[in-house]
Amino acid sequence: MIAKINSVNIYPQKNLGIPFKSSISNESQTDVVQQKQAPVPVPTLIAYMSNMSYPSNTGVEFFNTISVDEMVKKYSDVAKITTLDLKTRAGQTGQVLNWIGVLPETQIKRLDEIYSLADSLKQKGGGKLAVIGIGGSKHTVENLLSLYGLKDKACFLSAADPDSIKEFVENNIKEKDKAAVLVASKSGTTLEPAYDFESVQKLFPQNFDNYVCITDKDSNKSKLRKIAESKGYKCGIIHDDCGGRFGAFDDHTLVALAYCGLSKDEMKRMLEASLSAQKKFLNPDITKNPALQRALFNVESVLSGKQNQYDYYFGDRFDGTTLWNTQLKKESLKSLYKMSGDILGPAFLHNSTEADLDENNKDSFYTFNVVKNDKSEQYKLYNALVDGSLKAYSQRHPLSKITLKDFSPESVAEFIEMKHFETIYTGMILRQLKNNSGNNEQNNSVLPEVLQPHVDIYKTEVNKLLKN
Repeated sequence: MIAKINSVNIYPQKNLGIPFKSSISNESQTDVVQQKQAPVPVPTLIAYMSNMSYPSNTGVEFFNTISVDEMVKKYSDVAKITTLDLKTRAGQTGQVLNWIGVLPETQIKRLDEIYSLADSLKQKGGGKLAVIGIGGSKHTVENLLSLYGLKDKACFLSAADPDSIKEFVENNIKEKDKAAVLVASKSGTTLEPAYDFESVQKLFPQNFDNYVCITDKDSNKSKLRKIAESKGYKCGIIHDDCGGRFGAFDDHTLVALAYCGLSKDEMKRMLEASLSAQKKFLNPDITKNPALQRALFNVESVLSGKQNQYDYYFGDRFDGTTLWNTQLKKESLKSLYKMSGDILGPAFLHNSTEADLDENNKDSFYTFNVVKNDKSEQYKLYNALVDGSLKAYSQRHPLSKITLKDFSPESVAEFIEMKHFETIYTGMILRQLKNNSGNNEQNNSVLPEVLQPHVDIYKTEVNKLLKN
């Protein structure tokens, strides 16, 4: 049943058979679901009405967990400290936080350059874009192409065995002379993409030169740029202090989007929406900051003894998100708790539910990621799967729900930034509370959430074997 109340859009827990937990959605629509189990608490309504100037393309709801009002009472001080600390660090050299503000602002000014690189690939190519990269250089591209419905226009290579590389070329690149290849690596020395690039070059005609190399702008810091300059390949930039998994809007992703069909106007809207979302997610007011709410849901769950976090996605457009967000959480949060991975649904209803809903499973918490729809007959099964699963899971576990308004550039940008900020806030706040510290780092040390020092452990051992 739909009713309009003071032009405020709130999603209480309708017909779920569980207590209402002041679930808040920040969408700018005017429809609300009428609450029959309990009236909307006055503090919740006031908090939302004070947020009317913050329209959103992503709605956030919470079930069987701490309410937003309780978040405010319990975590306001640490939220203020954390947001101020992050805001102060953003844009500072060496903090690996240039994805906040600096990167989207820079990329808006470089749109002509981005599309020129994509056009250079199209002039000789025209088929699938072959992307060579690993980690953030691969998953950020997969994520955004998938969200925009463009993933079938690209293929990806990060394998290390010759058979997989050969099959990749033979199965995806039918006409080698018309291929378009994008290789992304900041240093050009990362083992897997360096090997893949060298291998692909050997499988292509000797005169083939339709490559775009996305790498460090300084050839003294990038082996890949030196190779590109010596052979006349065009280059884009992986910008300093962004970090692969946080570099969703760096050149490797934007050039791929431009090549695969995203218009320049759509890309500009996405980058502008990114900046707008970042400003909102730096707000210390919990009631106006959905990313903070998401982080505090994680924090509260972990401090309450829940150690296994799962993100479930309803819809194939999220296929790339599962890979990127798993990397984002695991590389950023490390061993603070167990990030158990992201799964595309509704398949998880058949491969995970038995374990998830077992009465002995008492240490898990979940997030459902869905897309808003018009609730017409064609969405009846989709909505039943979402709402039925929501009821079943929230009866046993803390659960949150993220609803994208649509797959517009504005919604995609806000979704990406929400995941960015949720992840970094989760780590910053958990570390403070676990250390019983009333403040964050008081020096210029880089936040652990943006570093990945442990990856060198395996690289060291691999290099030892390669030298033998």
